Amino acid sequence: MKNTRLIAVLVSSAFAFTAVAVASDGIKPGRIAGAVLRGGKDKDKDAKVLKIGDKVPDFTATDVNGKQVKFSDFAGKTVVLQWVNPGCPVCRKVTESGQVAQMITDAKAIDPNVVFLMVNSTASMASDPKATADYLSSHKVQSTAALIDGDGKVGHMFDAKTTPDLFVVDSKGTLVYGGAFDDSSDRGETAGKTNYVLNTLKQLKAGQSVSPSTTKPYGCSVKYGK
Repeated sequence: MKNTRLIAVLVSSAFAFTAVAVASDGIKPGRIAGAVLRGGKDKDKDAKVLKIGDKVPDFTATDVNGKQVKFSDFAGKTVVLQWVNPGCPVCRKVTESGQVAQMITDAKAIDPNVVFLMVNSTASMASDPKATADYLSSHKVQSTAALIDGDGKVGHMFDAKTTPDLFVVDSKGTLVYGGAFDDSSDRGETAGKTNYVLNTLKQLKAGQSVSPSTTKPYGCSVKYGK
């Protein structure tokens, strides 16, 4: 009986000591298990990276004219986002050859309400939006808006890797395609047979599942800020 009481006292003392030690570290006792299971972090500090099938959250960016543009402005419409950089030779190749302008024209024939957003996440160009505007207008790229993403928030959310890198969001706000401009075998030197954005729009119009929904983009790496 004495041994049982002694064990009980020792166990009780151990719990009391643990509670005091935890309190002295500013940690609530009820959080110990959670902290261990989650690597000691209370929350994930990394922004969510979108995957095919995800709903795209609303975001705001500034266009080349200094206007605030919200993604929700285009609710109910199919949206195409293309990453651009006037300093990238691959981006210039598909743009200067007229392939980008032709893609937009052909896309409008498939879906007159489709929205094109050109996005420049090149950190060094954030202070010179006119350079992006001039680059697009001089090559007759008539996008709905051209966005300056100097802090890279939009680019990182979509995980844009190259210029060009393209993404298609359907009219329900779901990401349905992400990847290359087309199936060019020489990084845009020669136009490919299949433009993946047009392929996606045709399938959406026909009520079909998008295939391929992902491809490996080609081009220069997006020059995000440090």
